[in-house]
Amino acid sequence: MGKLGLFLILALAPPLSASDLVSATHFFPVVSRTDGLVGTRWLTALRITNPHDTPIVVTARLSAGGGYTSVDLALPAGATLGWSDLAGDLFGFEGNGALLLEASGGANPGLPAECRTFAASMRIATAAAGGGSYGQGVPALDPLTGFLGDWTAVFPSVSLWGAPGGSGFRSNIGFWNIGAGDAQLRLRILDGAGTEAWRQVVTVRRHEPSVVALPRGLDLETASLLVEPIGGWLDCAVYLSVVDNVTGDATFLGGQLIDPADAAACDGSKGTPEAADRPPRDVARLLELFLGGGGG
Repeated sequence: MGKLGLFLILALAPPLSASDLVSATHFFPVVSRTDGLVGTRWLTALRITNPHDTPIVVTARLSAGGGYTSVDLALPAGATLGWSDLAGDLFGFEGNGALLLEASGGANPGLPAECRTFAASMRIATAAAGGGSYGQGVPALDPLTGFLGDWTAVFPSVSLWGAPGGSGFRSNIGFWNIGAGDAQLRLRILDGAGTEAWRQVVTVRRHEPSVVALPRGLDLETASLLVEPIGGWLDCAVYLSVVDNVTGDATFLGGQLIDPADAAACDGSKGTPEAADRPPRDVARLLELFLGGGGG
């Protein structure tokens, strides 16, 4: 292949996200150990791999109940560790939470950052009646785009029709706020023609991840969901889970983001802060926010 062809491939390739890269830090917006509809029981499986020739220590922090709980995991050189019920096995936890994995310099003295990176994958699943299981993979959040800040998240795949145990689909929205205070969000569902069918304002407490069912009373096979931050910058992650009413099988979806500067160019009623007023989107700041003011 010529240099021009290689250049075009690299130029046109999609950017890498956090779930594509080994890292010393992984943010997962949901951990579940809970009963669902249609007889489902959702458990979270986690795998972590150390690709290096030196052992590392990974600290797992479960965000739930207004704080967090920490467990240190020794990961030998080249090894993979796994749990089929992460919340129960490591934390004795029942409910919905979120997870921060970090191989910090403090837990790994003398190891440079590039030698503390590790791979991580997560799946939330339930047992199938005929054997085996089904569920949804949960990607790690990209620190650049995984938390809203002042951006609006658009979900084009909301489906709300039928009834659990019957035909159709239902949709649930999940939140994880690691900011210093409460996060207020405006949720709006638009039908296929763009008409607003429902709206609600929700408050998400710090370190209280939650999953909320979108209204069952709507009958929308094709719809979209907009999640808009209220009151400025919010360090809150948002995701959607679309569930098959017949099987209970679920699909994890991240939102597609609109920068308020772009929105302002199309709708003058939407203001945008100056770039200097926006905090940096980086791992160091997110870690400081997560760890500040609670847990251990």
